[in-house]
Amino acid sequence: MRNTWLQTIKTFQKKLLEWFKSNARDLPWRRTHDPYHIWVSEIMLQQTQVDTVIPYYTRWINRFPAVQTLAQSPVSEVMKHWAGLGYYRRARMLHEAAKTICKKYAGVLPQDTDELRKLPGIGRYTAGAIASIAYNQKAPVLDGNVIRVLSRVEAVSNDISQLKTLNRLWQLAEAYLPDENTGDFNQALMELGATVCFPENPRCGTCPVASLCKAHRFKKEPSFPFNSRREKLLKKNSFTLVLRANGRVLMRRQPTEARWGGLWMFPYWESREAMLQDHSLICTEVGSTAKLKQRMSLTHGFTKYRIKLSVYESRLPDKVKSTHSILGDKNARWIPVAHLPKYALPSPHQKIADEISKDV
Repeated sequence: MRNTWLQTIKTFQKKLLEWFKSNARDLPWRRTHDPYHIWVSEIMLQQTQVDTVIPYYTRWINRFPAVQTLAQSPVSEVMKHWAGLGYYRRARMLHEAAKTICKKYAGVLPQDTDELRKLPGIGRYTAGAIASIAYNQKAPVLDGNVIRVLSRVEAVSNDISQLKTLNRLWQLAEAYLPDENTGDFNQALMELGATVCFPENPRCGTCPVASLCKAHRFKKEPSFPFNSRREKLLKKNSFTLVLRANGRVLMRRQPTEARWGGLWMFPYWESREAMLQDHSLICTEVGSTAKLKQRMSLTHGFTKYRIKLSVYESRLPDKVKSTHSILGDKNARWIPVAHLPKYALPSPHQKIADEISKDV
């Protein structure tokens, strides 16, 4: 029985690699084996679609072409080039890891997965991707796409939210890995999950390994993988205020430990009442009777939340000085609207900046 299974794996490897050779997408990080470039692409691709990543990756490599360049750059510059990509902790971890690589590994990413996993922001999957793709080490990968492919091929019905199941899938990923062309094979697995083996309506008719897939044989593809903790998006409301005075707007730099740490944002509140209260205090502080008006609304998401962002606007007297500290907030600054492109803003606040820039 085991010999049959091993032969099936060899057939799977052959069919998948042949398919990948003819069907792999032409992506910029696939044109190199530079471990730094591979690392950057893998971090950017976490929970982010390929089409979104491509322009960010290209700009990043142009600005930070090597580990040393990244390590020597100020964090504000790093965050500026990540702004809009989301999950900003990834950028801070990249920056910290780059400094560690220069200090401890002479500016070269290590080949060993255990050493790679000692770096900030690099877990088992990312270490395996770097080691296999950049260094052709025999290291498995297991991301959402690979989980789906292997769960269907082997008809793994156990709950993937359980550690025991994930450990089994890691074992399968290692068992299916060939002795050679490991980087191509890992990329092929991920490519198959991304372009053929969809969560819903998989394109089994074009799948190179459909004849080896147990879920396909049983016509049960949508049943795999099973996740008992599939989260639904929670709806939230947020309120942002564009305070304007003499061609400037009030912006606040987020604390380093915050979710959008180091980025600049318009003041925001979790409730409309809190925003109205603070706006009243601000008007009293600067001697204004300015009124609020709603400017726009937009939606954005992060982790398990879907947020409706209502944007209000208020014009304060031009006498408000650029050095005036609103409500004693030391992280706030009056910034000319024309200078906003110089600052790193998260995606939803960048949309607000783009909108108000039309008024200038």
